[in-house]
Amino acid sequence: MRMAEPAPPEQSDLSEGAARVKAVSADPGEVMAYRPVAAWGSVGILLIFSLFSFLDRQIIALLVDPIKADLGLTDTQLGLLQGLAFALLYAVAGLPIGWAADRYPRRIILFLGITIWSIASASCGLARNFWQMFVGRTFVGIGEASMAPTAVSLISDLFPRDKVATPLGVYSAGFYIGGGVALTVGGWVVSLFAGRPSVLLPIVGQVAPWQAVLIATGLPGVVVALLAFAIYEPRSNEHLRAIRAQPAQASVSAFLRERWKVVSIAYGGFGIAAFVSYAITAWTPTYFIRVFKWTATDVGWTYGLIIGLAGAFGAFFGGVVMDRIYRRGHTDAYFLVAGIASLIATPLFAGAYFVASPAVALAMLCGGLIMFGAISAGSYSTWQKIAPRAVRGRVTAAYVLIGAIVGSGLGPVSTALVTDYVMRDPFAVGTSIALISALSFPVMALLFLGGRRLMRELPED
Repeated sequence: MRMAEPAPPEQSDLSEGAARVKAVSADPGEVMAYRPVAAWGSVGILLIFSLFSFLDRQIIALLVDPIKADLGLTDTQLGLLQGLAFALLYAVAGLPIGWAADRYPRRIILFLGITIWSIASASCGLARNFWQMFVGRTFVGIGEASMAPTAVSLISDLFPRDKVATPLGVYSAGFYIGGGVALTVGGWVVSLFAGRPSVLLPIVGQVAPWQAVLIATGLPGVVVALLAFAIYEPRSNEHLRAIRAQPAQASVSAFLRERWKVVSIAYGGFGIAAFVSYAITAWTPTYFIRVFKWTATDVGWTYGLIIGLAGAFGAFFGGVVMDRIYRRGHTDAYFLVAGIASLIATPLFAGAYFVASPAVALAMLCGGLIMFGAISAGSYSTWQKIAPRAVRGRVTAAYVLIGAIVGSGLGPVSTALVTDYVMRDPFAVGTSIALISALSFPVMALLFLGGRRLMRELPED
C-alpha cells in the first residue's frame, strides 16, 4: 500500500496558513440561523442610525459661510473642522470599539455611541470660537466611531454570505440619505431663521442662526439612540463568552499574516474613496453657493435631494448586483463592481465643476454619486468577505481608522489648501474638487481591478 506523498513546500505552507485563518473564523458557539424578519428589521434601525450619523457629520457643510463670517475663520480652518477635528478621535476610538464589537453586546455599543455624538453635535451650536467647535467635533467623531465596525459585524452575522451585500448596500444608502437630509433639513431650518440676527432658544438663550441649526439637528439623536435595544442580536451570552476566551491578538495577527496583500489593496482603494468622498461632500455645497450664487436653501433642496436619491440608489443597486454576481460564482464581485464604478465616476466628477450650467453640473454629479454609492456597498461587503467573523469588528475598525485619517482627516482640508494656496481664489473651489477627483478615481480602479485575483483565491470561511 502506497503512502501519500507529502505536499510540495508551497502547497504545504498555503495549507498551514489557510488552517490558521480557518481557526480564526471558526465559530466558538452555535451556528447563527438566518431570521429574515428580525434581520431586515435590524437593518432598518441601522439605516436610521446611519442617516443620523451622516446628518450630524455633514450638516456643517451647509453652514460654511455663516460660520466663517461669525467666527472669523479661513477656508483651511473650516476644512479642519469638517475633517481633522472629526477624524482625530474618530480614527483612534474605532480600534477599541471594533475590539468591543467582536466580544460584547453590540446594541449597548450603538446606544452609547449615538448618544455621545448627538450631544456633541448639539454642543457645537454653543461654540463661540474655533477651538470650542474643534473640541465638539472631536466628540462627534468619538461617538460615530461606533457605527461602522458594529453595524458591519452585526449585518454579517444576520445574513448568509450570498445575501449580505444587499443589506450592506441598504446600510450604506443611509449615509447618502443622511447627507441629503443634512442639506434639505438644514436648508429648511436655515430658511426658518433667515434674516434674523439671532435666535432665542429655551435655556440656551440668544444664539446665531447657524448655532440653532446645529442644536436642532443634534438633540433628536439622543431619543433615536433608544432604538438600539430593538435590534436583534444573534450572538448568545455563551457565544460571547467563548469569543472572549480566545486570544484576541493572536487571531488578528494570524489573519493579517495570511491575507495582507488583499487587505492592503482593500484598505488602499477604499481609503482613497473615503478621501475623495469627503472632499466632494464637504465643498460642493460651497461651490454652488459661491459660483452660482445659490442660497443655503437652494443647495439643500436640490443638491441634498440628489445626494439622498442618487447615492442611496447606487448603494442599494450596487449591493443587489454584487449579490447576483457572487451567486454566479464570481467571488471577486465586490472588487469588480467597485473598480468599474470608479472608472465611470472619473469623468463625471472631474468634469462637473467646469460646466457653465448648474443643471448640467447636477446631472453629472447625480451619475457620479450613483457610482459612488456602488463603491460604498463594495466597501462594507469586502470586509465581511475578507475577515473571519471573530476579527471582523477589528478589521472594519482598522478601515475606519484609515478612512478617518485619509478621508475625513485629509479630504476636506486638502481641498481647502489647494483653494487657498494653489488656486489662491475662493471661487476656484470647484477646480480643486475636480483636480482631486481626476487623480483619485483612476488609482482606485487600478487597485480594485488589479486585486480581483487575490479576492478569488480567498477560501469561503
